[in-house]
Amino acid sequence: MRRTVPAIALAAAVVVLPAGCGRAPAAPAVAGCSASPGALTVTTAVLDGRADPAPHRVAVPLNGTVQVRVSADRVLQVHIHGYDLEYDAAPGTPGCVSFTADRAGLFDVEAHPDTLLVQLEVR
Repeated sequence: MRRTVPAIALAAAVVVLPAGCGRAPAAPAVAGCSASPGALTVTTAVLDGRADPAPHRVAVPLNGTVQVRVSADRVLQVHIHGYDLEYDAAPGTPGCVSFTADRAGLFDVEAHPDTLLVQLEVR
């Protein structure tokens, strides 16, 4: 019985932990997304582990189409919080995702694990 309880606790932790940050399936990333008429394009980069330009807010119209393009000097994963979108960016292969901003609020765009790139203020 003593061995069973820790084994069950470990198994439960393995099942629960992946849900933590909410890793969503990676959204299709395209090098150099094609322009979409009427879309708001947000472009940023990660150089030496820092956002370039510095993190800032971008006003996004509710129900508008947004493209977020990220170039990087190393392989990284980009996450748009609140929309649960994730995609990759790498040297020579910028990441890009296009989506409809159908939720009002303030949403961080981060390069994981902890580099804030931009905040999308949807209203």
